[in-house]
Amino acid sequence: MADATRTHDVRDPAPFDRLTKVEPQAAQIFLNQPLFFPGLLQTRAYATAMISSVVGLELDSPELHDRVDARAQRAETLHARLQSDAPPHIWAAIDEGVVRRVVGGAAVWQEQLNHLVAMAKFDTVHLAIIPFDHGAHPGLGGSFEVHELPNGDASVFFEGAYADELIETDQDLARRHRGKVQRMVESGVDARELLATITAG
Repeated sequence: MADATRTHDVRDPAPFDRLTKVEPQAAQIFLNQPLFFPGLLQTRAYATAMISSVVGLELDSPELHDRVDARAQRAETLHARLQSDAPPHIWAAIDEGVVRRVVGGAAVWQEQLNHLVAMAKFDTVHLAIIPFDHGAHPGLGGSFEVHELPNGDASVFFEGAYADELIETDQDLARRHRGKVQRMVESGVDARELLATITAG
């Protein structure tokens, strides 16, 4: 049953709670996001601006603070793992529209771009931007994340406005979605190259 105090987020919390247990164990994470920067790669300020705008929460809303804290904790955990002796591999395909959309004002947007540049410097982070002239691509079908454990088992997480879903039992589904991200990363533009152009302009 949904918590009546959570007036904006009526989703069942179970899939996300399960994700927070799977994600820290993943050896490889595959991210597809055609609309905004993936949550794992967001700064706190960008996350605040994005969540408040999409969900319709005031900046002083306790619910907004809770949701931003949860996203920031995921990002901080990932950052710590990337600096460990056994860092996960991150594969992310991001549509060019995402990096050109100014969210939260120029300062917040610039900070987010700089953060992405810093993340791209990790050897195990593989970021690619799908340029406008690429045309239609598989990532436009919707956002998703694939979390692959060291033993090869993988889960697919779909985050939606009204419901989240974490599928852990369909390995063929996980392979297909993992392959989509890998192919997009291989055919996209290296994130550092395009980001350098955007930030310089």
